[in-house]
Amino acid sequence: MKKSALDKDRSHHRAGVSRWLNEQERKFHVYGASSKSKKVRARSSDRRVKIFAPPIISIYDFNAERSDAYKRTMQFLSDIERNFRVNNCFVDFSETVTVTAAAIIVVYAAIEQAGVGRKGKAEIIWSKSDRVNRQLRLSNVSRLIRGHKISYALDSVINMPIVSSVGGKMSDDVVDFIQNRIYTDMSADIEHVYGDAVSETINNVGSHAYPESSADERRWWLLCHTIGKKLYLAIYDTGVGIPKTVVERRWFMEAFQFTYPQAFKNMLAENPEKETHLLSRIIPARISDHELIGMSMKGDVSGTKKEKRGQGSKSILALVEETSGGLLWVFSNNGVYRFDQVVNKPEMYPLPMPFPGTLVQWNIELP
Repeated sequence: MKKSALDKDRSHHRAGVSRWLNEQERKFHVYGASSKSKKVRARSSDRRVKIFAPPIISIYDFNAERSDAYKRTMQFLSDIERNFRVNNCFVDFSETVTVTAAAIIVVYAAIEQAGVGRKGKAEIIWSKSDRVNRQLRLSNVSRLIRGHKISYALDSVINMPIVSSVGGKMSDDVVDFIQNRIYTDMSADIEHVYGDAVSETINNVGSHAYPESSADERRWWLLCHTIGKKLYLAIYDTGVGIPKTVVERRWFMEAFQFTYPQAFKNMLAENPEKETHLLSRIIPARISDHELIGMSMKGDVSGTKKEKRGQGSKSILALVEETSGGLLWVFSNNGVYRFDQVVNKPEMYPLPMPFPGTLVQWNIELP
C-alpha cells in the first residue's frame, strides 16, 4: 500500500529531526581525546532542552474544579519564556490533543518574544493529532519555532494566520480581510462597527498597555477566523494589564464611586486627609482584578466622555450585545470578564494563576 502524502511528510520530518540530532552529537565528539574527555563531552550533548506542551492547551478551564489545563498552559508559557532562548531546543507537542484558538495566540506570542535574538536552532515535535498539527501549521507556530521569517499578505490568503504587529499598521488590513473573505456582504454601517471595535482595541494597546515602552515595542497579536457561521476574533498584548491601567483613567474615581458606593465611603472615612484622586492608589488592594476589568468595560459612567481614549471596550461590548450569539471574553492579569449576549449579564472570575498581559476575544454569529 502506498504511503499517503501526510505519512510521507511525517517520515521526512522524522528523518530531518534524526539528522539534526546526529549533527548535534557530532558537534560534541572530540576525536583522539581521552575516554574521560569523551564522557564529559557526551554529557554536554544531553543538555538539549525539550519544552513539553501539555495535553490540553487552553485558557478557558480556570474554575477550581477543572483548573489543571489552565495551570499547565501557564506553565508551558513560562517554560517557553525561560528555555526557548537556549541553543538547540525542541518544542514537543507529541502529547497534545487539544489546542484552543485563544490559547494558541498566547503561545505564538511567547515563542516570538522568546525567540528575539536567539542564535541556536529550534525544532518542533509534532502531535499525534492531525487536527492539532493543522492548527500549528495554519497559525504559523511551527514556522515560528523553526526560525522562519513570517510575512503577511492578507489579500491573498483564505485563512488568516496570527498577525503580529505594532501600532495601527495592520488594523485596516484586518477589517478588509473580514469584509472581503468572511463577511462579503458587509454594509458600510456594519463595516464601521467592526472597524471601530478592531481599531479602538488596537489603539488601546498603543495608548495604555505599554506605558513605559517606545512605540515600536508596543506589540499586539491578532487572530481572526470563522467556525461555521461564527466569527471569532482575538487580540492579545503582553502589556501591564487592564487592572493596572484602568485606575489611571480620569473617569475612574467617579466610576468606582458609582459602582461600589459603600467601599468608596469606607475609603474616604479611613483616609480623610487624602485627596480623592490619590485614593486610586489604594483601590487595587481593596477590589480584585476581575472587578477592575468589569469597571473598564463600563468605562465613563457619567456620560460626559471625559476621556475618549480607553473607551474602546464600549465599542466591543456594543458589537457583542447587538449581534446574535455574541460572546466576549477579557483575560487580564488575575481576572476574567465574560459577557454572553444570550444571558445579557456580565460574569467576572478570579484566575488561579496570573495571565501574562491582556486578551480580548469576541465571537459573533454571522447572518
